Amino acid sequence: MPDFSEIIREKLTRPIVDLCELFSEEKAFEEYSFFSGILTMLVDPSDEPMILSATVELSKCAFLGFVYSEAAQVRIDRILEDAIDIAHTMSASDLN
Repeated sequence: MPDFSEIIREKLTRPIVDLCELFSEEKAFEEYSFFSGILTMLVDPSDEPMILSATVELSKCAFLGFVYSEAAQVRIDRILEDAIDIAHTMSASDLN
Protein backbone atom coordinates (compact mmCIF):
# COMPACT_ATOMS: atom_id res chain seq x y z
CA MET A 1 0.00 0.00 0.00
CA PRO A 2 1.44 3.42 -0.93
CA ASP A 3 2.27 5.82 1.87
CA PHE A 4 0.76 9.28 2.18
CA SER A 5 3.62 11.02 0.35
CA GLU A 6 3.38 8.62 -2.59
CA ILE A 7 -0.36 9.21 -2.84
CA ILE A 8 0.19 12.98 -2.89
CA ARG A 9 2.79 12.66 -5.64
CA GLU A 10 0.60 10.31 -7.69
CA LYS A 11 -2.78 12.02 -7.22
CA LEU A 12 -1.83 15.70 -6.97
CA THR A 13 1.76 16.60 -7.82
CA ARG A 14 2.21 14.65 -11.07
CA PRO A 15 -1.23 15.52 -12.46
CA ILE A 16 -0.68 19.22 -11.68
CA VAL A 17 2.76 19.10 -13.35
CA ASP A 18 1.09 17.56 -16.42
CA LEU A 19 -1.63 20.22 -16.29
CA CYS A 20 0.99 22.99 -16.14
CA GLU A 21 2.67 21.49 -19.20
CA LEU A 22 -0.68 21.62 -21.00
CA PHE A 23 -1.19 25.25 -19.95
CA SER A 24 2.29 26.07 -21.23
CA GLU A 25 1.46 24.49 -24.60
CA GLU A 26 -1.85 26.38 -24.70
CA LYS A 27 -0.12 29.63 -23.69
CA ALA A 28 -2.52 29.87 -20.75
CA PHE A 29 -0.03 31.70 -18.58
CA GLU A 30 -2.33 32.92 -15.79
CA GLU A 31 -3.65 29.40 -15.31
CA TYR A 32 -0.11 28.06 -15.41
CA SER A 33 0.93 30.55 -12.74
CA PHE A 34 -1.97 29.65 -10.44
CA PHE A 35 -1.38 25.90 -10.61
CA SER A 36 2.40 26.32 -10.37
CA GLY A 37 1.77 28.13 -7.08
CA ILE A 38 -0.10 25.10 -5.83
CA LEU A 39 2.85 22.92 -6.81
CA THR A 40 5.05 24.94 -4.46
CA MET A 41 2.66 23.98 -1.66
CA LEU A 42 3.19 20.30 -2.48
CA VAL A 43 7.00 20.35 -2.30
CA ASP A 44 6.96 18.35 0.92
CA PRO A 45 4.26 15.70 0.40
CA SER A 46 4.50 14.67 4.05
CA ASP A 47 3.50 18.16 5.31
CA GLU A 48 -0.17 17.40 5.97
CA PRO A 49 -1.24 20.96 6.95
CA MET A 50 0.30 22.31 3.73
CA ILE A 51 -1.35 19.55 1.68
CA LEU A 52 -4.69 20.47 3.21
CA SER A 53 -4.03 24.14 2.37
CA ALA A 54 -3.20 23.14 -1.21
CA THR A 55 -6.51 21.28 -1.54
CA VAL A 56 -8.38 24.36 -0.34
CA GLU A 57 -6.42 26.54 -2.76
CA LEU A 58 -7.22 24.13 -5.60
CA SER A 59 -10.93 24.66 -5.00
CA LYS A 60 -10.51 28.33 -5.92
CA CYS A 61 -9.66 27.49 -9.53
CA ALA A 62 -13.35 27.51 -10.48
CA PHE A 63 -13.86 31.06 -9.23
CA LEU A 64 -10.92 32.92 -10.75
CA GLY A 65 -12.51 33.61 -14.14
CA PHE A 66 -10.21 31.27 -16.05
CA VAL A 67 -11.52 29.73 -19.27
CA TYR A 68 -10.17 26.20 -19.53
CA SER A 69 -9.84 24.06 -22.63
CA GLU A 70 -11.78 20.80 -22.64
CA ALA A 71 -8.55 18.86 -22.04
CA ALA A 72 -7.71 21.05 -19.05
CA GLN A 73 -11.24 20.77 -17.64
CA VAL A 74 -11.07 16.98 -17.65
CA ARG A 75 -7.72 17.01 -15.86
CA ILE A 76 -8.81 19.64 -13.34
CA ASP A 77 -11.98 17.69 -12.51
CA ARG A 78 -9.90 14.58 -11.80
CA ILE A 79 -7.42 16.53 -9.67
CA LEU A 80 -10.24 18.13 -7.68
CA GLU A 81 -11.93 14.77 -7.10
CA ASP A 82 -8.67 13.31 -5.84
CA ALA A 83 -7.99 16.37 -3.68
CA ILE A 84 -11.42 16.05 -2.07
CA ASP A 85 -10.80 12.35 -1.37
CA ILE A 86 -7.42 13.16 0.17
CA ALA A 87 -8.89 15.93 2.34
CA HIS A 88 -11.65 13.59 3.54
CA THR A 89 -9.11 10.90 4.34
CA MET A 90 -6.96 13.37 6.25
CA SER A 91 -9.86 14.68 8.32
CA ALA A 92 -11.13 11.15 8.99
CA SER A 93 -7.71 10.05 10.23
CA ASP A 94 -7.67 13.05 12.59
CA LEU A 95 -10.78 11.68 14.28
CA ASN A 96 -9.13 8.38 15.21
